[in-house]
Amino acid sequence: MKSSVLPHLTHGPCLTYEQHFEFGYLRNGEFLAFAPRNSGDDIWSVRYGRSTRYPMPFRSECLATARLIQTTAKQPINVMFSGGVDSEVALRAFYEAGVPVKASILKFKNDLNLHDYSWAVLTCEELQIPYSLYELDLHEFWNSPLAIQYAEQTQCISPQLIATMWLVDQCEGYCVLGSGENFLHDLGPDSSRPGWHLSEKEKIAAWYRHFIVRNREGCPGFFQFTPELMLSWLLDPLALELWRRPAPSHLDSLSTKFRIYRQHFDLRARPKYTGFEKVLPEDAALRAELQRKFPHANGIVNTKVHDLVKMLSFDPVNFPSPRLFGELS
Repeated sequence: MKSSVLPHLTHGPCLTYEQHFEFGYLRNGEFLAFAPRNSGDDIWSVRYGRSTRYPMPFRSECLATARLIQTTAKQPINVMFSGGVDSEVALRAFYEAGVPVKASILKFKNDLNLHDYSWAVLTCEELQIPYSLYELDLHEFWNSPLAIQYAEQTQCISPQLIATMWLVDQCEGYCVLGSGENFLHDLGPDSSRPGWHLSEKEKIAAWYRHFIVRNREGCPGFFQFTPELMLSWLLDPLALELWRRPAPSHLDSLSTKFRIYRQHFDLRARPKYTGFEKVLPEDAALRAELQRKFPHANGIVNTKVHDLVKMLSFDPVNFPSPRLFGELS
């Protein structure tokens, strides 16, 4: 499986602050940042930058990230708002930091995702944030050569991700996706590496690749934009309570994420939606086709959380400070 579309990014668009987050492949012992997968022998891999200071509490880091994006973006900021809590936190970070922002909302023809995007409209109208609705005939799109083209350009195996790529292409400005949140889970006692880990999925990198293919600066993962923001979430008291639980645990960060967010932002409780609940058979059919095209593009890097904290810390010997966060075992 080869791709002539994706470049080996060296001087392309900056997608995180100072390009601190890198993904790519180990090939013949060499890490190739932002390279496409050439074969099943390539080993999916990621690298993170190191913080330059102690992190602030999560809310403060979100607002600081919003202001940092404002200083680096050369165009008006446009958040892709699905109606979920991740994209709402990203949107609220700009709004509450006093950064001018608008929202772009994906609306499927015949209101197939009304149950999801209505949350986005409600939030924007309450906060008086300007927004635009972009209607997509999802059935037609998923059955078109354009959908396959999006997938081939980004080695994407998720039909849902390519719909967001379409939305990005409709929007002007500096696009921000409320993605990149830390997904933590316990690999379980039967794993060769038991304990709590952060999982970095190859398939999600397709969003980053879309910006690379378009040579377009943006933020495909708000919660990964700085190492300080990643670290502040990991060291939030509720996150610490989660990942310091003794193994085995049947929990993951999805069960705690909303509680962490709600400590810092005024969010309504809502069901967990993807927006694609009414088109699951079509999703499954196209997903199977994409997985046949890219049979190896589903790698996962699992990094032990304790090790990740040290990677992100500017002082891995003395950090985290017991005074601030308590001693990590």
